[in-house]
Amino acid sequence: MDTKRESRQLEVLIQVARLIETLDLDEVLLQTLKLTTEVVGASTGSFFLLNEESNTIQRFISARELDLHQKSEVSRSILEAGLAGWVFAHKVGVVLNDTAEDKRWLKLDDNLRVRSALCVPVFVDEQARGVLTLEHSEPNHFSEDDLRLAKVVVNQAGSALHNAQLFDRVQTQEHQLEALLDSVSEVLLTVDSDWRIVLFNAPAEFLLAAPASSLRGKRLDEASENPLSKQLLEAIQDANISKGTRTFELRDNETRHDYVVNVAVLEQPGIEEVGYAIALYDVTSLKDLNRLKTHMLKMASHDLKSPLGLLMGYVDLVGMDVNTGKVPDPAYIESIYKAINRMEDLIATLLDAHRSDGDAFVSVKIDPYELIQTVLDDTMPHATQHHHEIVQEIQASLQPIKGDFVQLREAMNNVFGNAIKYTPDGGKITISLYAGGDSRIYFTVEDTGYGVPDDQQSNIFKSYFRASSAATAHIEGTGVGLSLVKEVVERHGGQVWFQSKEGQGSTFGFWLPLLDPQPAE
Repeated sequence: MDTKRESRQLEVLIQVARLIETLDLDEVLLQTLKLTTEVVGASTGSFFLLNEESNTIQRFISARELDLHQKSEVSRSILEAGLAGWVFAHKVGVVLNDTAEDKRWLKLDDNLRVRSALCVPVFVDEQARGVLTLEHSEPNHFSEDDLRLAKVVVNQAGSALHNAQLFDRVQTQEHQLEALLDSVSEVLLTVDSDWRIVLFNAPAEFLLAAPASSLRGKRLDEASENPLSKQLLEAIQDANISKGTRTFELRDNETRHDYVVNVAVLEQPGIEEVGYAIALYDVTSLKDLNRLKTHMLKMASHDLKSPLGLLMGYVDLVGMDVNTGKVPDPAYIESIYKAINRMEDLIATLLDAHRSDGDAFVSVKIDPYELIQTVLDDTMPHATQHHHEIVQEIQASLQPIKGDFVQLREAMNNVFGNAIKYTPDGGKITISLYAGGDSRIYFTVEDTGYGVPDDQQSNIFKSYFRASSAATAHIEGTGVGLSLVKEVVERHGGQVWFQSKEGQGSTFGFWLPLLDPQPAE
């Protein structure tokens, strides 16, 4: 053996030894195959690496140009019936001087001419983990010296393969875990003992409204501008969980979402500090349904009083006509019929909310003119009884809105009904419906009534609050009407407002978003 070849072989062995610094498994396999092919003068080669748990193929490096399907078919065939399979099973290296005369050689349907081959098993931690095969187009190309040299090279590469396989396994498990986390729709994340985020899935990234690069390694309460992250940390700290799991509820006031939070302690042997695995389940729809049912119950109990009052009033009028021998005015009968229909609508809506397994909020396209006319039909008889002057300022050519017709009807009835009730008989009430230049529709009711004292105005939309003064002491009410109006309007994406001056009157109103025009087909 000449000095130049010995020097090259030593150089190859040093290069293989340096592969221990490489953690990329594919790179270790490729470089080992390339260096071994070069040092023994082979034309081509291939490298099989098998999984230590299942003996299935983990990697297959080949000089042949094969797609994924071909690689799978070729590798399986060779390991089952070819030379590589024989070497792996017997755990000994072998040289084939002429592949045409050896049945162990499996000829592939390709253009590569292979007449001699060298094949050695690859050991990792003294266990056979792969097979290296070298090929040449001429017979009798490889010698026993080449076989010994190939064995030395692959043995030298064993430590590098061990480290790279471990790293590859960790990376694979991490990718599988990330894929599993991202496949779950619930928010999942883990934090260490210093509350720094370790793992998280896509829903957690979306909830915290921060990119992945800014979340990993950051404290939970500092990783996002969303106040929910701070609320979450404080809630876990307050729970003082040292082992096991704990469940509690949390509400994101910014997005108005409700969550059931499940927290599990992550303990490490010999370490006192613990981390936490945190799962957030979005239960907004269930909470909204319960809130809606409560809201509908309040609305029905409150708003049934108005048609009941009208009904009783008209029944008295009909009774008076009957007692005096007169035929009851047909208008009275029609008003009684409308009051009954309104009561039926309220009760039906309440029952729908009670029976519904989903969201009882019915969002449909609404004609604002139909809506306002229905409200006027409901309330005008009451206004007439109090001899109020009703001024209607309804803008022409209004676009539709979207929402729950019954709820918006009752909200408007409440605002208009309050104006009728809190304005002395013979007052003036102006009801307006118009569109602003901000893609909103505005509903306002202005009256010349008693007004709200300044010191009580901040509480006007709170549940069960009633503004009181000497002038309004005789007026009955529950204090839930305006709070229901606020809840309905905000549920529809709008906002309530009012202006009032005691002794002069009030203006109550709200805006709702207009329904976006449908694009032309």
